[in-house]
Formats: sequence, C-alpha cells, structure tokens
Amino acid sequence: MTASTGAPGSPTVVVAVPDGFSPGAPPSGDVALNLAGPDGLTGTVKITPTPQDAAAAFQGYADARTAGHEFNSVSILPDELCGYSGQKLMGVLADKPGSGSDYVDRIVHVWTNNGDYLIALQLQGPAGSKGLDAAKPVLLGDFGIRMG
Repeated sequence: MTASTGAPGSPTVVVAVPDGFSPGAPPSGDVALNLAGPDGLTGTVKITPTPQDAAAAFQGYADARTAGHEFNSVSILPDELCGYSGQKLMGVLADKPGSGSDYVDRIVHVWTNNGDYLIALQLQGPAGSKGLDAAKPVLLGDFGIRMG
C-alpha cells in the first residue's frame, strides 16, 4: 500500500499490509497512512521532515514515542534499510501497571534533494496481543521509498 503526505518533495513509502488490516482514519499532516487491524491493533506510517541528523532524529523520536506515559519501556536495535540509517524500537506504553499497549516501530532517516525525512512505521496493540507478532514482519519488513 502506498503512503504519502502530499507535501511537495516528500518521499512516498510503499509498505506491505498484514492480513486482517484495512485503511483506517484518513491521513493528516505527517501521518501518511493509518491502518486498523484485528484485536485492537493499529498501524501508522509517518513521513516527517527533519533538520536533524539521524542520531538526533532517532533520539527525539524515541523520547516523543514514550512521552506522556508514566510507565514505559523502549528497546532499540539498529535496522538499516538500503544504506539509510534506521532503528527498530519496541516496548510498552502504559498509564498504570498491568495495562497499556505493546508497540514495535521501525524508523529510517532518509536524505533527499528536498531535505531529510524521518519515516516511521508504527505497530501498536493491547498488551499481550497475539496478533502483534504475526503483523510485525509484514508491516515492519523492508519497504519501498520513492523520492518526491
């Protein structure tokens, strides 16, 4: 499925869609694609312009992803894509112990002739959701990038 923000010069992302997922809310701003899946799972593709280098953009993303959740965790692994710097983040977001959401994200810092972008593929669902593991390799696998 193709995800784009419509912003002039921004890249377009082509992702695989896991079984049982369908288009969700319409795209808006940096959100290029929303997906609704089974068992409360959601998928999101964000394409955000950034003036930061990869390290700073990744740190800012991780901080923003866990902000506002009193209980959170994040594990980070390197995850390049076709020579672009990337990371895979996974963890838990909750407002109280014993509840919340599990998440797995793949982020890639992309440089273009029109500036740099942070592409984020996000997969999230209720804590312990069985469908998360099945959807993860599909949505967060290697994806295509078309330059704007």
